[in-house]
Amino acid sequence: MSRLVAPVAGTRRRRRGGVALLAAALVGAVAVTPTPATATPPGRSDLDAAFVRAAQEYDVPRDVLVAVGYGESRLDGHDGKPSQANGYGVMHLVSNPTQHTLERAATLTGEPVGRLKTVTSANIRGGAAVLRDLAEAEGLTAAARDRVTAWYPVVARYGGAADDATARLYADGIYDLVQQGIPGAVPVRAHRAEPERGRYATVLPAGAAPGALAAAVPEYAPARWIAANGANYGVGRSSRITTVILHVTQGSYAGTISWFQNPSSGVSAHYVVKSNNGEITQMVREGDTAYHARSGNAYGVGIEHEGYVADPAWFTDAMYRASAALTRYLCDKYGIPKNRTGIKGHNEVPGNDHTDPGPNWNWNYYLSLVNQGGGGSAARYFGGSPTDFTGDGRDDVIAFTHSPLADAYVATSTGTSFTGTTIKWHDWFALTGETPLTGDANGDGRDDAIVFTHGPLADVHVALSTGTSFAPSQKWHDWFAPGTEIPAIGDVNGDGKDDIITFTHDTTADVYVALSTGTTFTGTAVKWHDYFSIEGEFPAIGDVNGDGLDDIITFTQGPATASDVIVALSNGTSFGPPQKWHDLFAVGTEQPRVGDINGDGKDDIVTFTCNTDADVYAATSTGTGFTGTTVKWHDYFCLPGEFPYLADTNGDGKDDLIVFTKNTTNDIYVALSTGTGFAPSTKWHDHFGLNGETTL
Repeated sequence: MSRLVAPVAGTRRRRRGGVALLAAALVGAVAVTPTPATATPPGRSDLDAAFVRAAQEYDVPRDVLVAVGYGESRLDGHDGKPSQANGYGVMHLVSNPTQHTLERAATLTGEPVGRLKTVTSANIRGGAAVLRDLAEAEGLTAAARDRVTAWYPVVARYGGAADDATARLYADGIYDLVQQGIPGAVPVRAHRAEPERGRYATVLPAGAAPGALAAAVPEYAPARWIAANGANYGVGRSSRITTVILHVTQGSYAGTISWFQNPSSGVSAHYVVKSNNGEITQMVREGDTAYHARSGNAYGVGIEHEGYVADPAWFTDAMYRASAALTRYLCDKYGIPKNRTGIKGHNEVPGNDHTDPGPNWNWNYYLSLVNQGGGGSAARYFGGSPTDFTGDGRDDVIAFTHSPLADAYVATSTGTSFTGTTIKWHDWFALTGETPLTGDANGDGRDDAIVFTHGPLADVHVALSTGTSFAPSQKWHDWFAPGTEIPAIGDVNGDGKDDIITFTHDTTADVYVALSTGTTFTGTAVKWHDYFSIEGEFPAIGDVNGDGLDDIITFTQGPATASDVIVALSNGTSFGPPQKWHDLFAVGTEQPRVGDINGDGKDDIVTFTCNTDADVYAATSTGTGFTGTTVKWHDYFCLPGEFPYLADTNGDGKDDLIVFTKNTTNDIYVALSTGTGFAPSTKWHDHFGLNGETTL
């Protein structure tokens, strides 16, 4: 598909090709005899048509029916093979000791069990019948059944959770899909309304309860804690921990959590990772023996990944990165080699007949992530830092190789491309596990290379730009951004020299600053804010009100109802009270960036969907807020697995779009800003920024 697609301006629309909600027309008993197949409606795929027919027959909103199926199976019937919980088909109709939606579907539809397992249209019909049956039990009226939002309690029960807290976790996941929309052959338009949670409104999602006992606090800080049933694991271990063992759930995230809570399952794992956003749940303490890998139980820590072995669509970049950060933490904690000796698949453990994680698992990419990144989660947070290394007013591009060589390569901008011959500007900078950034540390108009080592030293090293290379690096600070803190670069006091900022990004959510003197960063870091950007949010830096002082910004990145943008303005000595500047931006796993895209001297916000739609949305700064109506500035830029950035590549004072394609092509595309949109993208370099390298 060509990248040369013109930008489309207009009111923000999350997904293309949405399908309107179908009004229910049938009234009467839920149980009916099988109906003969009808022709596929014009313009619809057979799968989409099956959802439409089932939705009409059982008076279930089509978009709710699709979202449940998508959340359970990604709309893949898996050739009639059962999930880990013995569930079948697109709608995951289950038959196990505690859940019998398969048998219930057979009773309600008159379809034979074998057909419900193997025939997708019958399976969808069975799922619709079960949902309608549960709606009757919930007392949904005909009018309520027409509202997508009213089905939340029904969806919560459909998941077969062990308790209300896990039921809410399941339903929240499905309604995230409903609110964000689903692209593809069976599209769902985005429904922005808040779901009607009913009795679940007072139930906290599993793992989110406050005041938990110490024993219920996850050992890995970014995770939530939901205990597996005591029958599914053994207390203590008979061997020391030597191996991380990777699994694929053969089922959904919430369904797997429910299954591990079920005493009849006899299985568990220490951690479960969600596909779409990398959320992690711990279910067994690392010091206890989860039942996940037979002979490997005694010495292995098990990580389950939501999805199915045969379907690579489940293995998202968010999942890879979150899982790799978890594995890195485990390897560091227990002295496990960060290679295929210490990190194994379930299929590699002696005495097992499983195939997971399977041939679609990208081991090379996963291990590159395990062996890179700033102290864990820091690697994903690059909201923006300037890259004009020559001082000519045009931003350039840089790649830090990490690896044993730790080189830094630069391709400078000509205004219409990046120089074809990439040049090494430093041959020992930013080792594996460190976080490199860029900024003008000494105020000479040229951006320099800055690296945060994290680890036990937590040093900050600077390599000043000469205009043609980086000088030897020097330590400018000896204790800043330790552990998994998120560092950033910006001129927070307005003296023309970029300073360093760190977000603790935990429950304390502190923000510390060390100012640049031109030759060092002030020795004692000072707290400039005591509650800003908690874990899970995306922190960034930018001068949003145009006063010459860089401010702090955080994107909360929740679902559509909780994806706020919060700003705390700099006064030169601290950051002021947080203020909401936008209430719907950078939903879920979208990648936000900060930059001045219209050239008015105030930094704006941009978000990249980085999915198959590859849309880019922007909200410009007014100086006191970001424009309330978010506008699409480009409709095909940044596909899954690519890395987007903002920079003024042609020196006109407006930040442009840059994307590093990574993967096998390693190209760089640029879309120049017109001030009201981004122009069609063009290739500016054809080999830059390999997998595992940090590109800015």
